[in-house]
Order: sequence, then structure tokens, then C-alpha cells
Amino acid sequence: MGVGVSACKGLVHPNSSASDPNSGEERELSTVTRLPFLSTFEDRPPFKPSETLSDKDTSLLKALTHHRTPFAVVQTDSPDLNLIYASGGCVAGLGMPAENIEGSSLAGVLKKGIKMQDEDVSRLEAAVRAKEDLSLVVQGSTGKRNSKKVPYTQFFVTAVTDDAGKALYTFVSLQPVAGPEAEPSQTMPYRFRRAWTCLKPSSVWSLFTPYKTLCEADAGLVKALQDRREMFCITDPDLYDNPIIFVSDDFVDMTGYNREEINGINCRFLQGEMTSTEDVDVIRYGVREETDMRVCLLNYRKNGTAFLNQFNLSPLRDTTGKLAFFIGVQIEVEDAEVMPFPTTRQTLQEMLLDEEEKDFWDEAELAPAQESAMASMSSETPTQGGDQNAAERSSAQSGDKSVAESKTTMDPQSGELESKQTDAKGASPPPE
Repeated sequence: MGVGVSACKGLVHPNSSASDPNSGEERELSTVTRLPFLSTFEDRPPFKPSETLSDKDTSLLKALTHHRTPFAVVQTDSPDLNLIYASGGCVAGLGMPAENIEGSSLAGVLKKGIKMQDEDVSRLEAAVRAKEDLSLVVQGSTGKRNSKKVPYTQFFVTAVTDDAGKALYTFVSLQPVAGPEAEPSQTMPYRFRRAWTCLKPSSVWSLFTPYKTLCEADAGLVKALQDRREMFCITDPDLYDNPIIFVSDDFVDMTGYNREEINGINCRFLQGEMTSTEDVDVIRYGVREETDMRVCLLNYRKNGTAFLNQFNLSPLRDTTGKLAFFIGVQIEVEDAEVMPFPTTRQTLQEMLLDEEEKDFWDEAELAPAQESAMASMSSETPTQGGDQNAAERSSAQSGDKSVAESKTTMDPQSGELESKQTDAKGASPPPE
């Protein structure tokens, strides 16, 4: 699967003006939070804390601001939990002027803005005072006025501290949702918090520290890629929209995006006007079937320049064999022909093995289900005489797979969010 000519061939620089790195023009970012139910709003000046925030909360604030997430800032130690800042999205969602929000109590604003019930207000206030993370879906719309399709609002509460751990503020994000079953990972603060736990800065380069225990083989795969300073990203399919939870330093350097712009969103932000939908379908197949795949597709840096990305996807599994993450390795190439290595895993084998002792190419096998994937998407006749073992593995893996979503619980001792799996039958699919 993915062997042959990419649909993006010849389109590396479809627009010379957009491809000029010295033009000073950045891409029209597709990373802005998409809230189709929210009224159009104008951005307000960003929140400027009077005290220095911890690194993780400074990054969170940058992410919320960049993604235009509707949120308010609560003065945690004030008796009435007064609001001291409201973003443009928050003002639009509550339908109140900013001057009527800032300086008022949290309870008063919520009751007036969305007619929030006393019981729900009390739960939100209790989480703020306890400095606990909380996802809460309540009746009351922050969506477009006179809209009957979004009668609920999802809040996410998270405490903000200084370097010493002292709680300074509480960020309260809000967004209109269609039903009470909305998952915590649908909120940007939750996804960004999860991503932050994976980042372990070092004096040399950033390291991935997963919050799920990987099997020995996959833990070794990640370590080897990090040791070799490869460019890669890792996503969590258990979270809403399969967002990025870690990117290597080389990924940041090559694309031009910083972690506040990347963490918590889907990898599709690298796509652009000339990215082939056929190439994207290959990636979707690999995610859906939880299998290794490779494809060469056109992506775009932050400054608008296009580049050919030799993309290799592999599932990462935990100690029980269950899917934990996906890892995507990117290699910038000059020719759209797919490079002649089968998968991320086998590429790694080539890196690690002494080529004088073992001829990697003679013993490498195609990834499971690759030929059947090509047949299903292009309706072309599969290559005859392929590896029989690979075909058998493809057949064994073609059964239905259940869809899982992330539920959130609170550890009573640490106060940290934990993720567990539940069947998600009937849950709405994430937007493309």
C-alpha cells in the first residue's frame, strides 16, 4: 500500500508567492478551534496575568489564545469568585458585554448569561474553590441566539498556578454542544493538559513520557526514534478527534509551528489547498484499520512553503496488545515517488541493524493489509504473487473494530484526570 506515484507529484510549489519563506506572510491557520454553533466574534486583547504563571500554565494560556478558545479567568481567592477576564468567544457565548462580565461573580454571570441552574452553578463553584479539574455539561445555550440545536454548554475548569504550585487563577472554558454526552476531551484545555504530561524537557532534547504503558517493542521503537532525533508526532485515538499529544523537537523546527499551536489538535493542520484527498484517505485507512502504512503527500509549513512529506504511520500498543497511540514519522523528500521501505517499524530495523550482517531489503515484509487497502481505495487489481503471510495477516485483521472514547475520572489523592475506555455506540464522529 502506498507504493508508487503520489497524487501530489509536481505540486511542491503550486503557488510561488505562498512558497516564498521570505515573504513575511504566514499561512491562514487551520488550527483555530472550530465551533460552528458559536456566534461569530471579534478577538479581545489577550489576558495578561499580574503574576508569573508556571511553564505549563503559560503554555496553556498561549494555546487558548491562539486557538481562540472561549474562556474566562476567575480570581480564585476572591470570596465571590469574581471574573477578571473574558475572551472574545466567551463574550459572544454568554451574550453579555465584556464590562458586564469582568468584575462580576461567576455565579451571577452564568445565571444571567445562560440561565444556569443553581445546582450546576454550585458544582462549578465547588470545583473552582477545590482547585480541581472538572468537565461539566449543563442545560443552557452559549450557541447562536434562537438556535434550538445546541441547548447545552460544556465547561472545563482547571486551576492555574505559579512555579511554586500556588493557585493564582482558574481558567473556565465554555463551548456550545448538542447533547449532555459530550466527552471531556472535546475541550481544548483537557487535550492540552494531557499533551503536557507527555513532554519531558531535557538539556538535549524533549522526550516522550507516555501516560499509558507501552509494550516493550513499541517502547523501544519510540526510544530509538528519539535517540536518532527523527521527526515524528504521536496522537491519542482515545481522545476526541485523535489529537497530537507529543511532537519531537525536529517536527517543531521543520514545520515552524510551536507546541502551543500543535498540541491538542489533529494532524490535518499540515494539509493545504493542494494536498491530495487520495493521499489523506491512505492515512485514514491506516488509522481505521490500526495498521502500518506509508504515503507521500504534500504538506505546508507555517510560513506557507509546501514540502513533500514521506509519512509513515504505525500503531503503538500497550502491554495487553490494545491500541494506545499512533506514531507518525515524517521525512522531507524531493521526489513524490514513495521511498522503497515498507513501514516505520521496518525502517527502524534498517536503522538499528548492521547492514553488513543482514540484508534488510531481502527480509523485509510488507505491512499487514496494505495491498487490500490499495484495492479498496483505487479499485485496482492487487499485485499478484505477494507475500502469502502478509495476505493471511490482512485477512485476520479485517474484522470490525469497536470505537472507544475517553471517559474522565478524578483521582481522589492526586486530583489528576484519568482516562478509561467505554463503548461509544451512537457517539457522534469527530468533524473532518
